[in-house]
Amino acid sequence: MSGPLSVLQKAERLQAEARRLSEGEKGEEEARRISERISVLRNQLVTLQRRIRIARSLMAQPGSPDIDLSGIDTGLAAFARQCEGGLPPNPAFNKASQAVKKVAELIAQDSQEAWQQWTQAQLTALELARQAMLSLEEQARAKTLHQGLVRAARASEFDVAAITLFANAHAELTELLNTAPPPPEGLQTLLDRLASGTALLLRDITDEEIALLRRAALDADLELRRRRA
Repeated sequence: MSGPLSVLQKAERLQAEARRLSEGEKGEEEARRISERISVLRNQLVTLQRRIRIARSLMAQPGSPDIDLSGIDTGLAAFARQCEGGLPPNPAFNKASQAVKKVAELIAQDSQEAWQQWTQAQLTALELARQAMLSLEEQARAKTLHQGLVRAARASEFDVAAITLFANAHAELTELLNTAPPPPEGLQTLLDRLASGTALLLRDITDEEIALLRRAALDADLELRRRRA
């Protein structure tokens, strides 16, 4: 099979043939035609190569779905053969460019679906309930990491760098959460009430819930204030 890079190299070698044809008016027109077609095809092939790198980077992550790359040679083999015989006609360039563009779009679509599946699975696997058992400084770091992961997962566009950043941030957050013990039953519900923004009176908190906060060593993270008369 002729991969995108090998076809790109063959197409670029046509530049020399196009320059040779530049002698005379007819030759100049032919050279311009070839140069324009090569430029279009080159851009399509570069885009395809980028999509392939992104797809392979994503598939290299543990738990990532597979992405079908079997069609990357579609339309390229015939064009490569025509390059061996000299300057291909206009339809050959157009057909190859359209085929490459279609394949790149399909890979991009499949990659986006795989990205959404993978990032969602990674987020679901996080034991966020442990965050309440971290120190205040660690909780702040965990919150920042989680917010960044959520934003990245919602992105409509991503690249190899984004995949690496997501994987590294997820690994850091997972390690941080693993340093904390599992929270006692009912603690997360109580903390959600306290963080809801609604002012609670002391009578709204039971003795059992206060004891729960003490057992979790979170009583030093909360404060009581007397209401002004």
